[in-house]
Amino acid sequence: MKRIQGLDRLFSPSSLAIIGASKNEQKGGGLLLKGLITGGFKGKLYLVNPKESEIMGLRSYPSILDIPGEIDLAIVAVPARIVPQVMAECSQKGVKFAVVHSAGFSELGTEGKELEEEMLRFARQGGIRIIGPNCMGLYCLKSGINTIAPQFTFEKETGPVGFVGQSGWVTENFILMGYERGLRFSKVVSIGNQSDLTIEDFLEYFASDAETKVIAFYIEGIKRGREFLQLAKQTSIKKPIIVWKAGRTEAGVRAAASHTGSLAGNNVIFDAALKQSGMVTARNLDELIDLAVGFTCPVLPTGNKVGLLVEAGGGAVAGADTAEALGLEIPILPAETQQELVDKLKGIIPPFSSPRNPVDIVWATADNRADIYLGCARIMLKDIDAAVVIAYADLDSYFTTELVGLRDKMGKPIFIIPGHPVAQKTGMSLLARNGIPTFTIPERALKVLSAMVRYSNYLH
Repeated sequence: MKRIQGLDRLFSPSSLAIIGASKNEQKGGGLLLKGLITGGFKGKLYLVNPKESEIMGLRSYPSILDIPGEIDLAIVAVPARIVPQVMAECSQKGVKFAVVHSAGFSELGTEGKELEEEMLRFARQGGIRIIGPNCMGLYCLKSGINTIAPQFTFEKETGPVGFVGQSGWVTENFILMGYERGLRFSKVVSIGNQSDLTIEDFLEYFASDAETKVIAFYIEGIKRGREFLQLAKQTSIKKPIIVWKAGRTEAGVRAAASHTGSLAGNNVIFDAALKQSGMVTARNLDELIDLAVGFTCPVLPTGNKVGLLVEAGGGAVAGADTAEALGLEIPILPAETQQELVDKLKGIIPPFSSPRNPVDIVWATADNRADIYLGCARIMLKDIDAAVVIAYADLDSYFTTELVGLRDKMGKPIFIIPGHPVAQKTGMSLLARNGIPTFTIPERALKVLSAMVRYSNYLH
């Protein structure tokens, strides 16, 4: 814990200085400032730009040394060649943390590496901990900080997912695409070159952070691999860890080296080590988001028996094929359960094909569509470990509340696939925010469910 002591102050600084603040919102220093203002940063906000006395209605200082009082966090948005001198002044000021947005360091080769080392030497003189360089910084809505996607406005709604990414593009789209899906975040870090604070440090921090229930990573290279795996093994028994490891091909390794200066290792060995440490692997951004959505469900399946409840025959076929390929079982329901389903649906829907599993209710024309799904799922969940439902019901607050109650009573995951996902994005988000994972097609839902089964088996 020694390396991460005090990181709470990084995410909740009482004072923040933007070094390189600008009136021009098209420049980094202007965009970041605008984002902090519109995001409602809760601490004291200071600006540093020797050429301006006022920016966006706030006083600007020639140097951080001219700012009265202590500074918890400095956000550095100046050309790379100036960064070492800025860091020297930050050390003299006693700044605790610095996010260096500037690019042009170790990712560019030997000369950039030397500049990065010079920056670090000055930082160490004052005990400053650095995120970056070559990064997008932080997203923590609880404290009003969003330097990763500052051009977008978010509701002040936090959630259980913590994320660390070595790519600004991946990190901002994990936030934006995940937010649309219903993910909400505790803290997000775009880490860049990992010159000082590394993935291992944030894994250790998130492991003990009460606000973070699910940890996710986009990784190009790891600085302290043995420590990472050891930390992951200790953490994964408490919280799921989802990892997208990039740089799997020769071209990908070259791209990683020029992007963040990272060195990728043997991926076969690395993947095996991830699984042995209890981590869940993703292969792309869609999978990363799907897995995060799935693992925000507060209950895990205790086995691999899945019930498919559908109002779409094609979905039943596709789901059954996928489930078997993933090692999931679609068991035939006991005769008494089948009869209970028949009795439940008698007089409500036309005669239907089969209550065996998958249960295809064909075309529920009744007004109380949600209640039909809820009633059938309640009956099926007695004999299965998780339910996957293709539902044409309105994904509204009533359906959400009832699904949450059923999930909690039965202690089993319920996944929802809307009949028309393009038209149901708002409802999908509502369900996911309440721990009812939603997906666009059965294959994506079942892939996540199989990962949850493997993780559950690992825990037991």
